[in-house]
Amino acid sequence: MSELQEKETGVEKALEAGDKESAVAGLYDLIVAYAKRKEFPKAEALRDRLFEVDPMALSEIVKSGEIIEAEKSEARDEGHMETFAALYGLLSTEEANDLYFALSSARFETDQPIFQEGDRNHRLYLVDQGEVKATHGEGEREVLLKTFGPGEPFGAETFFFRTAFSTFSAFTLTPVRASVLERSALDALKDDHPGLEAKLAEHCFRSGDMESVLKRHAMNRRKQKRVMLTGTLVAQIVGKDGKLMGKPFKGGFADISRGGLSFTVRVSKPETARLLLGRRLRIKSRLPLKGGKEDLEVTGRIIALQPHPFNEYSIHVRFEKALPEELPGRLDPSSSARSPDLDLKIET
Repeated sequence: MSELQEKETGVEKALEAGDKESAVAGLYDLIVAYAKRKEFPKAEALRDRLFEVDPMALSEIVKSGEIIEAEKSEARDEGHMETFAALYGLLSTEEANDLYFALSSARFETDQPIFQEGDRNHRLYLVDQGEVKATHGEGEREVLLKTFGPGEPFGAETFFFRTAFSTFSAFTLTPVRASVLERSALDALKDDHPGLEAKLAEHCFRSGDMESVLKRHAMNRRKQKRVMLTGTLVAQIVGKDGKLMGKPFKGGFADISRGGLSFTVRVSKPETARLLLGRRLRIKSRLPLKGGKEDLEVTGRIIALQPHPFNEYSIHVRFEKALPEELPGRLDPSSSARSPDLDLKIET
């Protein structure tokens, strides 16, 4: 029998003998010992026992609670706490500690699905490292709604029962480490922290829910004037560090606006096309102007894919920085854009 087990036996013997004072002192010592060993469920169970034995032992009850919270604070991952400082700043110390210890950790590889559009999802994901893309199907067209990075939650719509089924799919763009809150784990905290769910929801929906993102997406599609262009461009994937990745590939120009462009490209495998969604691209071409030419070099993110017959896809790119306001009016749609002569195919 361990020393702590012997002390627990001693507490029970004291209670049998009617020595409440010794039992309270023994329970307090046990709570402190288990808290320092980071065995928090055991420490909290013994504190509940202390309440039962002597509800008027206020000094021991309060002090033991403070010690448990202090030990919990020391045991937290400070990297996670800093990443989600905005969330934890809304919570009391007790709420923050209990939420943190209700989380589990999950890791995902690049291009791994986390959940699919139409799935029931009862988990809230807090991104600690990496990047996740939210995509939505519009018929055969797949669009990028949003990307989530460190410090951002996703999955809130179904987690808080705003809707029974997810309106988007979540895939990783890079390796991802996330903290995961199960619906059942949050429900277990309701009695002790009745205001926690409201604070958590307030943080998650602070920048709007995915329904509002979908509405903005529909509005943005009609917002900017597009100029139809023919010709070619050259594109290459940009990594998270800003460096170019893989081989450049050639595409057929379709249209351009101040905020983005679309082009067609042949992709041999549908799964390869899906992996492109959400990626950053460096694009180069020579635009035809009324009375001249102008080189185009821009960086943007692929926000939509549209399949066509014979393994051809329309790729829609949103620029990271809008083109000059006057440029669309200077374009000459009767002439063709030009790019280096490359094989019109992505290597797979």
